[in-house]
Amino acid sequence: MKKQLAFVMGLLFLSAAGIATADGNDRDNGMRDWKDKDGRHHHKDADPTKTPQATETPRPTETPRPTETPRPTLTPKPTETPKATATVTLTATLQATATVTSTTTVTSTATPQASQAMVNLGSAANYVVLAYSAITNSGPTTLCGSLGLFPGTSVSGAPVVSCGGATDIADTAANTAKLDLSNAYADAAGRTGGALLPAGDDLGGQTLYPGLYTDMGNLSVSSGDLTLDAKGNPDAVFIFQVNGVLDATTNRQVILAGGAKAANIFWQVTGNCSLGTGVSFKGNIMAFTAVTLNTNAVLVGRALAENANVTMLSNSITLP
Repeated sequence: MKKQLAFVMGLLFLSAAGIATADGNDRDNGMRDWKDKDGRHHHKDADPTKTPQATETPRPTETPRPTETPRPTLTPKPTETPKATATVTLTATLQATATVTSTTTVTSTATPQASQAMVNLGSAANYVVLAYSAITNSGPTTLCGSLGLFPGTSVSGAPVVSCGGATDIADTAANTAKLDLSNAYADAAGRTGGALLPAGDDLGGQTLYPGLYTDMGNLSVSSGDLTLDAKGNPDAVFIFQVNGVLDATTNRQVILAGGAKAANIFWQVTGNCSLGTGVSFKGNIMAFTAVTLNTNAVLVGRALAENANVTMLSNSITLP
């Protein structure tokens, strides 16, 4: 009886232990994994009654903006090479005695200069033609002023002397005038400073203002007309020192502006002076050698030849 009771108690014990084990397994499986009725395995946190949330589609990776092409680097302008500064000193001999140095070179319209004193012609101012060796003329020439010659005695072609002028041939008046001309020539030649013209310059097309202008070669008015502008000063003086020949070519003019006067213009020429056909010229020509006026040349001024002759061909010369 006792054995039977012990057996039954053992069975009950085993049965109770199995139930506890199963219950514990069920609880443990409920916390971890479980299988559904079809035998599919699920994770502990899965809920078969709930629809799993859709996995969020990750945002597409933003395509990076293309790298901006850098602007090309500007090539710096090459450094400009400064122009070389030229220092020019022009020195020449005037009549083999006077040395002239100037820092001003005139190549176009000149700037105004310091004023020049008047050149004193003395009694030579009475003559529109004054010569040393001879006076020759061809055609109808009219002189409005006196004619003088010393020491020469030859006057040919009978130019007409008018406007109260006198004819003085190898006399005291002519001799005095000749000496006064020599003094005036030396005065003009001895002036210094002013503007140095390029040797062999052509004044055609230029406008010049009162002052002293020196050319160490020949000087011409050939490519155009020359304008002399006194800038409103009627006493303004223009002096041209020409170490060579003075030449005005066919039909060229010297034009006066701004109150300029022919009486105040002096052309001191170491060689000869030639006025071409149809030229209209202004001023006192003081040539060391000869003065020639070609056909129909007109001069408002004086033709004064210190050591040679004056030649005329159908001209008009008027005392300024």
